[in-house]
Amino acid sequence: MKNRSGFATFHPHTDRQWGIVLAGGDGTRLQHFIKSRFGEYRPKQYCALIGKRSMLRHTIDRISPLFSADHLLTTINVNHCSFAAADIHDRLPHTIIVQPYNRETGPAILLPLLHIHRADPQAIVALFPADHFILQEERYRSFVSRAIEFVSVHRDYIVTLGIAPSSLQNGYGWIEKGDRVFSEGLWSVKNFWEKPDARLTQHLHGKKCLWNTMTIVGTSQKLLSLFEEHMNEVFAPMHRTTAFFGTASESDLIETVFKRIPSVNFSRSILERIPEKLCVLQMNGVYWNDWGDESRILSDINFLEHNDQLKAAEEINLDLEYF
Repeated sequence: MKNRSGFATFHPHTDRQWGIVLAGGDGTRLQHFIKSRFGEYRPKQYCALIGKRSMLRHTIDRISPLFSADHLLTTINVNHCSFAAADIHDRLPHTIIVQPYNRETGPAILLPLLHIHRADPQAIVALFPADHFILQEERYRSFVSRAIEFVSVHRDYIVTLGIAPSSLQNGYGWIEKGDRVFSEGLWSVKNFWEKPDARLTQHLHGKKCLWNTMTIVGTSQKLLSLFEEHMNEVFAPMHRTTAFFGTASESDLIETVFKRIPSVNFSRSILERIPEKLCVLQMNGVYWNDWGDESRILSDINFLEHNDQLKAAEEINLDLEYF
């Protein structure tokens, strides 16, 4: 699959809302679990862990109502094209951004962000990991819409959707709310931690800090300025490739750049450093979980399979979001 963008000749839509689905991870932590469950290994975002749709397809279907078809990009790893084919068969070809190598979340976000900003310098961009489990999807979309509305007015801020932890667990990003209240449920951020150690996690849980869901909204201009300031070793070489987007040279140039750049985590390199530029919108009434751990997946599957209300709904053929 060639990494050729159609955005070089794209005529900007009057709608400034853009989305990026991040599906380029390798999911190595769950390799054994996936193989034991499916008989082969594939990254978890391409697995139907419950129901008939993969996690990637769930993510695309969940957020598609928020964006026009040509404003929703999906980034995948070149080695996963065969896994992704069934999930992206109906997506516009130029909205599929192919990474030649996995270089962590920093480059994975930056590459599609550069495509968007070239097409629409006034874009408001929302980021969505493809491996998160979410119920109450309509309510979730309403929170994303609130974040987009806020950023459309306060363009110097980045909004992250936070949620009260359901238990004391390691492996999550944490947000400490600040004192400023912008509107109901929307707070300034005092501190941000990306996956702290167990001792600090316990402390943050006790302070009633929030989990970071990694649903993040900001303008393309602001996000790119943060990449340039805090991750320039990746930003500078990748930015130089934008002059060749949509040309025959694009794919080869991006592969050359990805070979040379380091792997950089977006949350640790940027979000941890800019709490004064962050706002957190606390989601209530939404169940969210990061399915990056076998125990979390099995706990949620067990809940769904044994929930009497869902079983009753199945029996009368209701169209459930996850079945």
